[in-house]
Amino acid sequence: MLQKRPFHISRPSLLRLPSTYDKILLYYHAQICKSCNKVPKEPCLCLVCGTLVCMKESCCRPNTALEAVAHAESCGAGTAIYLAVNSSSIIIIRGKRACVWGSLYLDDFGEEDKDLKRGKPLHLCEQRLAALEQQWLTHSFDHTNKRWILHKDNL
Repeated sequence: MLQKRPFHISRPSLLRLPSTYDKILLYYHAQICKSCNKVPKEPCLCLVCGTLVCMKESCCRPNTALEAVAHAESCGAGTAIYLAVNSSSIIIIRGKRACVWGSLYLDDFGEEDKDLKRGKPLHLCEQRLAALEQQWLTHSFDHTNKRWILHKDNL
């Protein structure tokens, strides 16, 4: 006879992020890529699995595509959500296309600090994180993002 055990399935979720962006910047800015053992010029954090990839660099080319595109294939069946560490922007790769989604971190006035040029403290916007996670879970990136480009395997 089989015993009845409580069966709990939790909904998939993106990485839990710190409340302030400086923690991410300080930690990942100098992290070494596990593929090439170098500090990436443009480090990007996969928000699905937590892998750090070298964006737009040929050092970690496992095949014809650069590391970010190859990781999108292996981690998310062609879809990946990256946090660009040096700019705080979210980059989405979906198949042969990519787009900049925006930022999850805002200043005290609720504004993004594009490329971290203003140097203001940035705080996690839970509403934006929930919207990004909902778009990921429902596969609705194609309907909500209008500025897609063809990345040509160069990310």
